[in-house]
Amino acid sequence: MKKLAVFDLDGTLHHTELALAPAIAKAAADITGKPEPPYETVNSLYGEPLEMFCKVLVGTEEPDVCKRFVDLVQLHQARTLPTDGKLYPGVIEMLQKLRSMVFDLAVLSNAHMQYLELVTKTLGIGSMFVRLVGRTDEASKTARLAELSRGYDFTVMIGDRYHDIQAGLENSLPVIACSYGYGSAQEHRGSVCVDSAEQIVPVIQKMLSEIS
Repeated sequence: MKKLAVFDLDGTLHHTELALAPAIAKAAADITGKPEPPYETVNSLYGEPLEMFCKVLVGTEEPDVCKRFVDLVQLHQARTLPTDGKLYPGVIEMLQKLRSMVFDLAVLSNAHMQYLELVTKTLGIGSMFVRLVGRTDEASKTARLAELSRGYDFTVMIGDRYHDIQAGLENSLPVIACSYGYGSAQEHRGSVCVDSAEQIVPVIQKMLSEIS
Protein backbone atom coordinates (compact mmCIF):
# COMPACT_ATOMS: atom_id res chain seq x y z
CA MET A 1 0.00 0.00 0.00
CA LYS A 2 1.35 3.40 -1.03
CA LYS A 3 0.76 5.85 1.83
CA LEU A 4 0.95 9.64 2.13
CA ALA A 5 0.67 11.96 5.13
CA VAL A 6 0.05 15.59 4.18
CA PHE A 7 0.77 18.27 6.78
CA ASP A 8 -0.09 21.89 7.07
CA LEU A 9 2.97 23.77 8.39
CA ASP A 10 2.01 26.63 10.69
CA GLY A 11 0.12 25.51 13.77
CA THR A 12 0.67 21.85 12.88
CA LEU A 13 4.43 21.31 12.72
CA HIS A 14 5.80 24.81 13.28
CA HIS A 15 5.05 26.68 16.54
CA THR A 16 4.58 29.71 14.38
CA GLU A 17 4.02 32.55 16.81
CA LEU A 18 7.48 32.22 18.37
CA ALA A 19 9.31 33.53 15.31
CA LEU A 20 6.68 34.68 12.84
CA ALA A 21 4.43 36.84 15.02
CA PRO A 22 7.31 39.23 15.83
CA ALA A 23 8.30 39.39 12.14
CA ILE A 24 4.74 40.09 10.95
CA ALA A 25 4.03 42.63 13.67
CA LYS A 26 7.28 44.47 12.91
CA ALA A 27 6.51 44.51 9.17
CA ALA A 28 3.05 45.98 9.83
CA ALA A 29 4.50 48.66 12.10
CA ASP A 30 7.21 49.48 9.54
CA ILE A 31 4.53 50.29 6.96
CA THR A 32 1.86 51.98 9.10
CA GLY A 33 4.18 53.86 11.44
CA LYS A 34 1.90 52.77 14.28
CA PRO A 35 2.65 50.47 17.24
CA GLU A 36 2.98 46.79 16.42
CA PRO A 37 -0.38 44.97 16.35
CA PRO A 38 -1.08 42.56 19.24
CA TYR A 39 0.30 39.06 18.72
CA GLU A 40 -3.20 37.70 19.43
CA THR A 41 -4.44 39.42 16.27
CA VAL A 42 -1.50 38.11 14.25
CA ASN A 43 -1.99 34.56 15.58
CA SER A 44 -5.68 34.53 14.60
CA LEU A 45 -4.70 34.88 10.94
CA TYR A 46 -2.37 31.88 10.57
CA GLY A 47 -3.44 29.71 7.66
CA GLU A 48 -4.38 32.74 5.56
CA PRO A 49 -2.13 34.08 2.78
CA LEU A 50 0.16 36.95 3.79
CA GLU A 51 -1.94 39.26 1.64
CA MET A 52 -4.80 38.73 4.11
CA PHE A 53 -2.45 39.66 6.95
CA CYS A 54 -1.72 42.86 5.04
CA LYS A 55 -5.40 43.62 4.63
CA VAL A 56 -6.15 43.14 8.33
CA LEU A 57 -2.97 44.51 9.92
CA VAL A 58 -2.05 47.28 7.47
CA GLY A 59 -5.56 48.06 6.29
CA THR A 60 -5.15 47.75 2.55
CA GLU A 61 -5.18 45.24 -0.30
CA GLU A 62 -3.24 47.56 -2.60
CA PRO A 63 -0.80 45.26 -4.45
CA ASP A 64 2.31 47.42 -4.08
CA VAL A 65 1.77 47.84 -0.35
CA CYS A 66 1.08 44.13 0.13
CA LYS A 67 4.22 43.24 -1.80
CA ARG A 68 6.25 45.54 0.45
CA PHE A 69 4.61 43.97 3.49
CA VAL A 70 5.46 40.44 2.28
CA ASP A 71 9.05 41.49 1.55
CA LEU A 72 9.42 42.99 5.03
CA VAL A 73 7.98 39.88 6.68
CA GLN A 74 10.48 37.73 4.80
CA LEU A 75 13.31 40.07 5.81
CA HIS A 76 12.39 40.00 9.51
CA GLN A 77 11.60 36.27 9.69
CA ALA A 78 15.00 35.42 8.19
CA ARG A 79 16.39 36.92 11.40
CA THR A 80 13.85 35.54 13.89
CA LEU A 81 13.61 31.94 12.66
CA PRO A 82 17.19 30.85 13.41
CA THR A 83 17.01 32.22 16.96
CA ASP A 84 13.35 31.78 17.97
CA GLY A 85 11.85 29.24 15.55
CA LYS A 86 10.71 25.94 17.02
CA LEU A 87 8.71 22.87 16.10
CA TYR A 88 5.98 21.63 18.41
CA PRO A 89 7.15 19.01 20.93
CA GLY A 90 7.25 15.53 19.43
CA VAL A 91 7.09 16.63 15.78
CA ILE A 92 10.46 15.22 14.69
CA GLU A 93 9.83 11.87 16.40
CA MET A 94 6.36 11.70 14.85
CA LEU A 95 7.69 12.37 11.35
CA GLN A 96 10.46 9.81 11.82
CA LYS A 97 7.94 7.20 12.96
CA LEU A 98 5.74 7.78 9.91
CA ARG A 99 8.75 7.44 7.63
CA SER A 100 9.59 4.14 9.34
CA MET A 101 6.01 3.07 8.52
CA VAL A 102 6.86 3.71 4.82
CA PHE A 103 4.80 6.88 4.55
CA ASP A 104 5.69 9.59 2.09
CA LEU A 105 5.40 12.97 3.78
CA ALA A 106 4.35 16.27 2.20
CA VAL A 107 3.64 19.84 3.31
CA LEU A 108 0.62 21.64 1.90
CA SER A 109 0.28 25.30 2.89
CA ASN A 110 -1.22 28.62 1.87
CA ALA A 111 2.19 30.20 2.43
CA HIS A 112 4.60 30.96 -0.39
CA MET A 113 7.23 28.39 -1.34
CA GLN A 114 10.09 30.60 -0.17
CA TYR A 115 8.61 30.53 3.33
CA LEU A 116 8.08 26.74 3.30
CA GLU A 117 11.65 26.15 2.20
CA LEU A 118 13.05 28.62 4.77
CA VAL A 119 11.12 27.16 7.71
CA THR A 120 11.66 23.48 6.94
CA LYS A 121 15.35 23.99 6.21
CA THR A 122 15.98 26.21 9.25
CA LEU A 123 14.19 23.81 11.59
CA GLY A 124 15.94 20.75 10.15
CA ILE A 125 13.01 18.84 8.66
CA GLY A 126 13.22 19.74 4.97
CA SER A 127 14.75 16.42 3.91
CA MET A 128 11.87 14.44 5.45
CA PHE A 129 9.35 15.56 2.82
CA VAL A 130 8.91 14.29 -0.70
CA ARG A 131 7.11 17.50 -1.65
CA LEU A 132 6.48 21.02 -0.37
CA VAL A 133 3.40 22.60 -1.95
CA GLY A 134 2.77 26.28 -1.35
CA ARG A 135 0.10 28.72 -2.37
CA THR A 136 -0.70 29.18 -6.04
CA ASP A 137 -3.04 31.72 -7.59
CA GLU A 138 -4.60 29.04 -9.74
CA ALA A 139 -5.47 26.24 -7.31
CA SER A 140 -7.31 26.02 -4.00
CA LYS A 141 -5.96 23.94 -1.13
CA THR A 142 -8.60 21.33 -1.99
CA ALA A 143 -7.38 21.12 -5.60
CA ARG A 144 -3.72 20.99 -4.57
CA LEU A 145 -4.46 18.17 -2.12
CA ALA A 146 -6.28 16.24 -4.84
CA GLU A 147 -3.19 16.49 -7.04
CA LEU A 148 -0.86 15.51 -4.19
CA SER A 149 -2.88 12.43 -3.24
CA ARG A 150 -3.15 11.08 -6.78
CA GLY A 151 -1.54 7.65 -7.05
CA TYR A 152 -1.69 6.86 -3.32
CA ASP A 153 -3.78 4.09 -1.77
CA PHE A 154 -4.11 5.93 1.53
CA THR A 155 -3.76 9.66 2.20
CA VAL A 156 -4.37 11.51 5.45
CA MET A 157 -4.54 15.29 5.87
CA ILE A 158 -3.24 16.82 9.11
CA GLY A 159 -3.77 20.49 9.96
CA ASP A 160 -5.16 23.02 12.40
CA ARG A 161 -7.32 25.47 10.43
CA TYR A 162 -10.55 25.20 8.45
CA HIS A 163 -8.66 25.29 5.12
CA ASP A 164 -6.97 22.00 6.05
CA ILE A 165 -10.12 20.29 7.32
CA GLN A 166 -12.13 21.43 4.31
CA ALA A 167 -9.48 20.29 1.83
CA GLY A 168 -9.38 16.82 3.35
CA LEU A 169 -13.12 16.38 3.64
CA GLU A 170 -13.78 17.69 0.12
CA ASN A 171 -11.37 15.03 -1.16
CA SER A 172 -13.12 12.35 0.95
CA LEU A 173 -9.90 11.79 2.90
CA PRO A 174 -9.44 11.13 6.62
CA VAL A 175 -8.50 14.32 8.46
CA ILE A 176 -6.64 14.89 11.73
CA ALA A 177 -7.13 18.29 13.39
CA CYS A 178 -4.41 19.63 15.67
CA SER A 179 -6.18 21.36 18.55
CA TYR A 180 -2.83 22.66 19.84
CA GLY A 181 -2.61 24.95 16.78
CA TYR A 182 -4.59 28.04 15.85
CA GLY A 183 -7.97 26.66 14.81
CA SER A 184 -11.20 26.43 16.79
CA ALA A 185 -13.33 23.43 17.71
CA GLN A 186 -15.93 24.59 15.21
CA GLU A 187 -13.34 24.48 12.41
CA HIS A 188 -12.45 20.89 13.33
CA ARG A 189 -15.85 19.31 12.77
CA GLY A 190 -15.64 16.16 10.68
CA SER A 191 -12.06 15.38 11.74
CA VAL A 192 -10.31 13.39 14.46
CA CYS A 193 -8.78 15.84 16.96
CA VAL A 194 -5.42 15.43 18.67
CA ASP A 195 -3.98 17.51 21.51
CA SER A 196 -0.31 16.91 20.70
CA ALA A 197 1.94 15.79 17.86
CA GLU A 198 2.63 12.57 19.77
CA GLN A 199 -0.99 11.50 19.26
CA ILE A 200 -0.87 11.67 15.45
CA VAL A 201 0.82 8.32 14.78
CA PRO A 202 -1.56 6.26 16.97
CA VAL A 203 -4.54 7.90 15.24
CA ILE A 204 -3.13 7.09 11.80
CA GLN A 205 -2.40 3.50 12.89
CA LYS A 206 -6.04 3.17 13.95
CA MET A 207 -7.21 4.57 10.62
CA LEU A 208 -5.08 2.04 8.76
CA SER A 209 -6.36 -0.84 10.89
CA GLU A 210 -9.93 0.06 10.05
CA ILE A 211 -9.35 -0.25 6.30
CA SER A 212 -7.18 -3.37 6.35
